[in-house]
Amino acid sequence: MNTVQVDEQSYGKFAKWLHWGMALMLIVLVSVGTYMTGLDKSDPSRLQIMGVHKSFGVIFMQLAILRLIWSRINRSPSLPDVLSAWERALSRIVTASLYILMLAIPFSGFAMTNFAGFPVSMFGLVELPQLFDKNIEMAGLAKQAHWILVYTLMAAIFMHVAGALKHRFLDAPEADVLPRMVPLKPRV
Repeated sequence: MNTVQVDEQSYGKFAKWLHWGMALMLIVLVSVGTYMTGLDKSDPSRLQIMGVHKSFGVIFMQLAILRLIWSRINRSPSLPDVLSAWERALSRIVTASLYILMLAIPFSGFAMTNFAGFPVSMFGLVELPQLFDKNIEMAGLAKQAHWILVYTLMAAIFMHVAGALKHRFLDAPEADVLPRMVPLKPRV
């Protein structure tokens, strides 16, 4: 199998790298974001942690854009024929939701920062353009949106993982989609 192209049964190495790299990055971003919001506003490490969180959020958004482009120019393996119509539809809905949320969450964080009157900086080295003027009311709305989107993403990820595990362990061997993204032997 080519390292870039997919075959009928598996994603290419680059798509797998993006998938698992972003999954790991997401776990760290959500963990750090949760920890950060629990810190007292006077804690001196809070602003440093927030800056790192925002910097990796920008990187995550760039990877999400790259992943979206990659998914459009490289064909994904087709879903197994044994899946029912509702499973295929649900798979497409969850996948589309994941892509939308991977873009919307960092954008809402970016908007929240701008509306609070601050620029977004990448590790203090590059200041990104200020897209929105200061507006404290909008900053509050962007903050609420950010958290709602994160929880929605967690639900979509749960459905994504649960679906893959269902097909691996509860369905016919032909429905197993897990080996497409994980180095496992297909069930027989």
